[in-house]
Amino acid sequence: MRDKIYTYFDVLNQHSIISATNLKGEIKYVNDQFCKISKYNEGELIGAPHSIVNSGYHHREYFKDLWRTIGRGNVWQGNILNEAKDGSQYWVATTIVPIIENKRVKEYFSVRIEKTEEMRLEKEKSFQERRFSQLFNHISEGVIVMKKMQDKFIITDFNHGAEKLDKKNKEEVIGREVSQIYPGTDSGGFTFYIEEAYQKGHASFPLLRYQDENIDSWRKGAFYKLPNDEVVCVYHDISEQINQLEQLKKYNEKLEEVAFKASHEVRAPVASILGLMQLIDFDDLSENNKTALEYMKDSVGQLDHTIRDIVKVSYDTEEGKELFAKLSDLKEHFHNS
Repeated sequence: MRDKIYTYFDVLNQHSIISATNLKGEIKYVNDQFCKISKYNEGELIGAPHSIVNSGYHHREYFKDLWRTIGRGNVWQGNILNEAKDGSQYWVATTIVPIIENKRVKEYFSVRIEKTEEMRLEKEKSFQERRFSQLFNHISEGVIVMKKMQDKFIITDFNHGAEKLDKKNKEEVIGREVSQIYPGTDSGGFTFYIEEAYQKGHASFPLLRYQDENIDSWRKGAFYKLPNDEVVCVYHDISEQINQLEQLKKYNEKLEEVAFKASHEVRAPVASILGLMQLIDFDDLSENNKTALEYMKDSVGQLDHTIRDIVKVSYDTEEGKELFAKLSDLKEHFHNS
């Protein structure tokens, strides 16, 4: 039995960082692994307080709790950031076991496993999760995360952008089926794209109109499948742009209508002006020339009236005002000729 104990300890000694301290925390024993990671030799460590490897990272209350626990004869476990002799730091997963004799704590035996790289990865993971969370909740686009369960897509996450766009609270949608929250999903064509993303990994919907009793809007976005089989929908509302396009379309149709009308009606007075101008003899203003000039002025008046119709629809714009001013100057020029 004694041989087995030594065998177990030898295995532990080869793969763990081991130390023993008295009740004051002074080091009584360290193994080679302790010396190797701390970069102190055995002579420097024996008799020294265990705080020789204290990095100063942890709050004092952290170690007070540690000492209270082991002082009562209980095992303490936790992660500690230590500092080596050269100033480098390393994390160790620590287990401290009080050695009790005659119902009293005699000394403390510590076993540690280095986890510097593991802690670095955990810290990086935590940082990435925080960064993702901030991005997820602060982008203006709506983001909905769904998971397929029994042939139904259940909402598992819902960002602030989606709350704002769809006027829904995150609490009321999490855990519910997509078609319950968005009853217009099927008729709008979104179900097809969700399933396509789930099957193929990605699906884009360039422009779709979503309608239900509470929402009527145009959407643009895409679906992505995550490694954990969740489907993410990233979208934004382009209803305002669509409405502007519809207004521009009507505006353009009106312009085309007026332009078509003007293109035919303007030709007649312009042709008349050009013809009458051929009759004017500027060397001798006869009665005929005077009459011709009067006809020309009337034609210019007709031209001005038609031109007013052309620019009426754009008069409120800066370009329209500029054009109207130029045309007014043109009219004044003809009247003064």
